[in-house]
Amino acid sequence: MLTAYFKRQKTCATYYAGPAGPYLDEFTDWLAQRGYRQVTIHDRIQGVSQLCTWLQTNGIRLQSLSLGVMNDFRHYLSDRNRLHLPCGQLSIAWLGAQIFFEFLQAKRLVAPSETQPTDTRPKLLGAFEDWMRVHRGVRPSTLANYRHHLIDLLTHLGEVPEQFNADQLRAFILKYAERSSLATAKTRMKATRAFLRFLIANGRCPIGLEAAVPKLAEWRLSTLPRYLPPTDVERVIAACDGSTAIGIRDKAIILLLARLGLRASEVADLQFDAIDWSKATFSVTGKSRREAKLPLPQDVGDALLQYLETARPTVDDNHVFITAIAPWAPITRSVVKSAAAQAMRRAGVEAPSFGAHLLRHSAATALLRQGASLQVIGEVLRHRCVDTTAHYAKIDVDLLQQVARPWPGGAPC
Repeated sequence: MLTAYFKRQKTCATYYAGPAGPYLDEFTDWLAQRGYRQVTIHDRIQGVSQLCTWLQTNGIRLQSLSLGVMNDFRHYLSDRNRLHLPCGQLSIAWLGAQIFFEFLQAKRLVAPSETQPTDTRPKLLGAFEDWMRVHRGVRPSTLANYRHHLIDLLTHLGEVPEQFNADQLRAFILKYAERSSLATAKTRMKATRAFLRFLIANGRCPIGLEAAVPKLAEWRLSTLPRYLPPTDVERVIAACDGSTAIGIRDKAIILLLARLGLRASEVADLQFDAIDWSKATFSVTGKSRREAKLPLPQDVGDALLQYLETARPTVDDNHVFITAIAPWAPITRSVVKSAAAQAMRRAGVEAPSFGAHLLRHSAATALLRQGASLQVIGEVLRHRCVDTTAHYAKIDVDLLQQVARPWPGGAPC
């Protein structure tokens, strides 16, 4: 009800008498259900009032509100320096008008926008992404990582794949590799090979052309995994503020990363259906749609339960983790990465990098130091190849010194 946000009866009567009056109670309930705070709803109503005043001045009916009319209102605010606040943020007038227009569309009180969002991807790239989703089960996040590489490919080589040749492809990859890190260069190579295989499957370029994409020199297992010592991991977990909703949520997220080595996307995608509380296990779907069942440690389960009981917004969504700020929605992997990085900085640990994957490496090294075999570590991290897990064997330097042979003619290790 509008009276919950404005105490003066005269103010409420003025708002109810306007064009938006019949919809304001439902609008405030809609905002509250999406997680907007009382002060924010108060501000949005003021924005709606300014929109209605402008509509009445220009003789426009509320039911005629459209994307074009909204653009006219935006220009009106901009011309009078009322679109942005001095700090650069959007003004109350525009934010209130924008969310009210979204509400009217959701409730079918105005016609849907006459212009649909245009697909800015090249036509060939759109077909490739659709093909990868349907036939290869590739995640949208992976395709998003490939996208700018393939747009660059089509920009440099043209959108006629029948004219691609080996020299062009090699030059495209090697020129990028000269100025990029090994990791990003490898991503470009993977994206290009996948794109060429799609073209070959559809008869758009010669068979075997993907072999023209060069391989970059990389010495397998030549580096040490980056990780945090167990004491620093505990400091990161303790750095989450248990008195706030965000802190309670972030602690549950970081425990999933640090105890079980989950990837950021796997934490963000965790759903209630995947958790078996009676057996203390949960299922996770990782790369290549491979599903695995993992144990739910006591401290992780306690943190999840505390989040669900005290901090999770009341929203009808099967995802476990929800944004803490309106509008409520499932978190993304970026939120997971940000939560891990902020906790590390609050803890003041000396980390080789700040992110969720560092905690995954830390979980693996902790298991190794506790005596777990490489096979067990590989099963927990869901590695497809044992060589990937063998990367962590180099961390136990004390054990390696016991089995390492001395250099011929040199002193023992």
